[in-house]
Amino acid sequence: MYRDWRLAAAIAVATLSGHAIAEDSLEERLALAESRLASLEKQGNNEDRVQINGFLTFAMEKTNRTEDAAGNGLYYQGVVGNEDWNLDRLTRAGVQINSKISDDAEAVVQILGRANEDFSAEVQWAYVSYDINSSLTARAGRLMLPFYLHSQYTQVGYAYPWIDLPGEMYSVIPLDTMEGMDLTWNFNTGNVAHSINAFWGGMDVLSQGSLFEVRNQHGINIRSNLGNWTGWYSYTNSEVSIDLSDALLGLTAFNMDHHYAYFTGLGLQYDNGSLFVMGERGRLDLSTPANWFPTLDSAYITAGYRIGKFTPHLTWATIEHNSISDVDLSVAGGTGGFLFQQFGDHQKSWTAGLRYDLTPGISLKAEVATYYDFDDSDYKSNGLFSDPVTPTNLAGPDTEDPTVYRFAVESVF
Repeated sequence: MYRDWRLAAAIAVATLSGHAIAEDSLEERLALAESRLASLEKQGNNEDRVQINGFLTFAMEKTNRTEDAAGNGLYYQGVVGNEDWNLDRLTRAGVQINSKISDDAEAVVQILGRANEDFSAEVQWAYVSYDINSSLTARAGRLMLPFYLHSQYTQVGYAYPWIDLPGEMYSVIPLDTMEGMDLTWNFNTGNVAHSINAFWGGMDVLSQGSLFEVRNQHGINIRSNLGNWTGWYSYTNSEVSIDLSDALLGLTAFNMDHHYAYFTGLGLQYDNGSLFVMGERGRLDLSTPANWFPTLDSAYITAGYRIGKFTPHLTWATIEHNSISDVDLSVAGGTGGFLFQQFGDHQKSWTAGLRYDLTPGISLKAEVATYYDFDDSDYKSNGLFSDPVTPTNLAGPDTEDPTVYRFAVESVF
């Protein structure tokens, strides 16, 4: 019966193509029909092999009047003030394309556009993955940085409760991609599912106007799931270089050439579908001349509850640094202390938020974040606030409890 169907199709296609029966043999017409049918099947398969998904965030944020003791205006993340609503910092859109190359191989490209960059297209992800077997996968290209519990979807705001990921934790390394390769092994031990990921690569990180060149970055992360529980651990070792000669008027004493950096992260999450509680803790340590770069410890804990379409949530977060007394102030007139203060963020915050799921794929969000405790025993930090006119001004907020208000529409499609 199958052969009869192919024969009928062959005759029909041959007739439509204008080939005379008298001129062509039955075998030739059948071969032509099979070729054209195979082409049509291939086109259908290509449509199945390519998947396109997207995400979009429109967000607006504004502060109360935040100043230092001298009356200079301080802006959250250097751009969010009290004069007008900032519509650019968190607004973004992206498209992800997954294309099956074969049953075992896939290419993934994610394109991201940010409002503060005029939505210039940026390739966020671009890698090829290959399933070595059912539990082992290798990837190479531009990959996400696997430092945090939510690293896999930092740009997809719909995937988490906040409008802005806790800055005390997620701004420590202000980048979320690297060029490199990794290997992921998925396996079970009893009822616990594990995913172990080992990676190697490099990236360039721009922070406080200085470019950190990160090379030979290698590490491991482990994610484990048991019922409603998820655990996370990550460890990264890197070689970091930076030239501060221009920033410090030719002074080279604090330059770095393949110095070592370490990052360790721990995360734990409980989610039973209604109640969720999660938290992370991280430490960044960088070996620098005269110990000018601070050791940064950050953490947060979030609790929330889904009530129908509403999800209220509350987050406490902190970032602290080691003592400035660890800096060798005898080098270059104590300039290391100045550098330490530029990178030594110190603050705590409370964030109260509400999410409303308008329809599957669209959520509305609102949150209020209050920041405090910018002081330590050595100096007053600006935390994640700064004076855009004089970024090196570290007088610290004089306003009681600086506050940031945010509203957003998040979507996946």
